[in-house]
Amino acid sequence: MAAGAAAAVGAPTSLQFTPRNIEPTSEQLAIQTAIDRTIIVEANAGAAKTTTLALRLAQAWNRGVDPRACLALTYTPAACEALGAALAKIGVPLPVVRQFRIETFESFARMVLAELEGGDVALKPDAQALKPMVWQAIEQVAANERERWRDDLVIPSFGDNAAIEEFLRVDQDLKGRMVLDMQALDGPVTPADAEALGVSYTWLKVFHAYEGIRRTVHAEQPVFRGPFDATYDLARLVWQGGLPAAVRAWPARPNVLVIDEMHDVNQAMHLILARLVEASAFFVGVGDVDQVIYSAAGADAKFLKDELERSTGRRVVRYPLTASFRFDKSLARAVTRFKQKKCASASPHATAIVKHVYAGEPAATCEDLLVAEIRKWKVAREKLSGFAVLLRHPHQSVALENALLAADIPYVTRGFESYLLRPEILLIRGLLAVATDRFTSIQDAPMRRRLVEAMVFCCDVKISQANLQGLSQAAFLKQSVDAVIANPVILTSFFERHVLEGVEPSVARRLRAAIALARDGSRGGLLADLVTTLQLDVLAASAFVEADRRNEVHGNLRGLIRSAARYATPADFFQSLNDAEVKQRGLKSTANRVVLADVASVKGLEFDHVALAYLRQGEFPDPHGAPLAEDNLFYVGMTRARRFLSLYAHRDRPSAFLQRLAA
Repeated sequence: MAAGAAAAVGAPTSLQFTPRNIEPTSEQLAIQTAIDRTIIVEANAGAAKTTTLALRLAQAWNRGVDPRACLALTYTPAACEALGAALAKIGVPLPVVRQFRIETFESFARMVLAELEGGDVALKPDAQALKPMVWQAIEQVAANERERWRDDLVIPSFGDNAAIEEFLRVDQDLKGRMVLDMQALDGPVTPADAEALGVSYTWLKVFHAYEGIRRTVHAEQPVFRGPFDATYDLARLVWQGGLPAAVRAWPARPNVLVIDEMHDVNQAMHLILARLVEASAFFVGVGDVDQVIYSAAGADAKFLKDELERSTGRRVVRYPLTASFRFDKSLARAVTRFKQKKCASASPHATAIVKHVYAGEPAATCEDLLVAEIRKWKVAREKLSGFAVLLRHPHQSVALENALLAADIPYVTRGFESYLLRPEILLIRGLLAVATDRFTSIQDAPMRRRLVEAMVFCCDVKISQANLQGLSQAAFLKQSVDAVIANPVILTSFFERHVLEGVEPSVARRLRAAIALARDGSRGGLLADLVTTLQLDVLAASAFVEADRRNEVHGNLRGLIRSAARYATPADFFQSLNDAEVKQRGLKSTANRVVLADVASVKGLEFDHVALAYLRQGEFPDPHGAPLAEDNLFYVGMTRARRFLSLYAHRDRPSAFLQRLAA
């Protein structure tokens, strides 16, 4: 390709690479052999994007380019492995495959920064590892007596694990979009700044405190990095012009640069990518503009459209990749109708699209139909792991999880936790444990901890200064929770001494009334009355910072109330929840499980059978979501299917998406 490129040992001499195991389409061959310097491939779902990039890399090697002069960037480690596997599958020898530089944006950024900073920075890989630093930042914001807009702050409480995850999503969004860096806001941030950025004022203040902890002013390098922090830190250096040209890990001139899943690119990634494109001899990026669903992390279709040309000044030539290898022409036609774009099929197998109608009692429920379909799948000796049920909202899993457990069908959740582990459900379980004196029946110590911490968090327990014994709120509450976990018989004492005395008087009154109700098992509708008495909507408003999470609370509780209607007493219902959790834990031991997931979490994956559940007006599309994002989510969901796509539509109020599929 480029003159003077060092040839890899054993590289073939013919000009065109001939792959094994596949016969490229005309579209793939055009991309493989193109001589344009800067190419963006606009692809459909299932159109073998990764294989096409492998063909492009193999073509470069075939023409004498050293694979070490090729750089491939992807979004996830799994995507790196997929590209390496695709190279091997099409016939590139394994020793050569290992020489290609295939990195995630994050691993590439860490490599560059390690040389610049003189060593690796401590990596905190997940929310659990980052939790102490996030709490430190929250406590800094809460303790700031000079805060001008204190009434605009909603400080999370100890035990709010969901708040940690919410903050880390905001952290990733702000860093992905780089809005604070590129807008260069002067002076202290205000609630108006937060509104303009689309985040809560609380999280914006915590973000500044957290970054102050992570990147101290005078340090040579950050104290630690979480997921995607290296990408952000490198992008900041690129933006500020602070990256020395002499850094060896920053390629001065990669011969071939490719990027997979380019629709996932955000502003931070784009800043890095644009500089690499300027330095490269040849660039090929592949993506699907209709799979932009990570807008919450800054992903934007503009980076797949004209932003690269604008940023680099290089002429971009576009190639199509329309034929799907995942599904057949019937689903390809449905994609064409739904997205109004050309979609063809190169699939060797058929894909059946089946519509099921549910309507609630007394007719079959959606979960009844799903369980029946999964049982048929199992009888046919198909792998349960090849069956995915995709949901738009986590609260929809409550009834479905109960139905799967009742049918002894093992499942795994992706993108959300089982409803049995959500804080508002754990609060109800904790109150029932106090009322029925059954806490010792929960054998799993981590489960007991989550239950007690959820009680502390949801009720916003605050210990008076006189009782703190010189400890911080978090330290004292952790010590108290540890004591309950070690000796579960003292739960009632903990509840009376710390919970009831550590909450607002109005909350204490509601908690006492709820306990009294739970101890009275003589009438029906108990749980509905208990939820009403607690005024959980008020508790959720103070406990959860994000509006979407507060809305999910209501959906989860509605599902729980329906579940409770089958049980005669609070003790029976409490025991049923414990039994369900134990059963679910036992079913997790098998690898062959149905996948129960939100749509966003399965992007990039495929399943033999995909079931899109609860297709009802007001559910999917979500009326509160951005219309384009809802369209893209549905498109991602339907295009995960290989052999079967099942659509579960409400009889009287079917989703508008179904009309578009049939148009």
